[in-house]
Amino acid sequence: MHPALRILGVILFIPLVARGGILAGVVAALGVTVLLSGLGREAWRRCYELNRRLRWLFLSIVLLYGWFTPGRELLPAAGVLSPSLEGLIEGLARAAVLVIVVGAVVWLLSRSSREELVAGLLWLTAPLARVGFPSERFAVRLALTLDTVPRLQPMVSEARAATGGAAQASWPGRASALLQRVIERAREAPLSPLEIHIPGRPPWRQWLLLCAWLLPLLILAVWRPI
Repeated sequence: MHPALRILGVILFIPLVARGGILAGVVAALGVTVLLSGLGREAWRRCYELNRRLRWLFLSIVLLYGWFTPGRELLPAAGVLSPSLEGLIEGLARAAVLVIVVGAVVWLLSRSSREELVAGLLWLTAPLARVGFPSERFAVRLALTLDTVPRLQPMVSEARAATGGAAQASWPGRASALLQRVIERAREAPLSPLEIHIPGRPPWRQWLLLCAWLLPLLILAVWRPI
């Protein structure tokens, strides 16, 4: 598929899943499962790792929704300290949406090289260049960011080891050590050329495929049966 359509598909996929109800979430989860299954075990491992790093965010979402959303008390004996049933359900639903979104992003990054991401972004943002939008710089910087973020985890581990472990080091000390290592790696990294071949227009069959993929989610997001 045309790299611009992959990017556009994920961009449109995210609000449709967030706007849809339970049935839309189930359909989206099945779709992401099929896509990741076609990429092999490495894609599933990457998806698991990314979701594991977001576990505290998921917990925070569930706690905020559970304890700050009005509704039926889940533990009546606890009184005001009890979470609401509606809040917990909504919090779990929001966390599940994020898990699905992470899966879609993993699919996009696994199916697209850095050059394809830049080319797709350039194609999508080309009309904005007429009004002064720096589409080339935006596309290159975003692609480089996506390429660099997965490399930060080893640097975090190195910074933690350099400061004597998590128990002995303060957050400012670890942050300073991490920043120093990032600067050192940036200075040592060799400059590599980035050749971008901007693709032509996507064929109409691929547009139809994208519409067929997103149409069920659009219907469920508008209709929301459950």
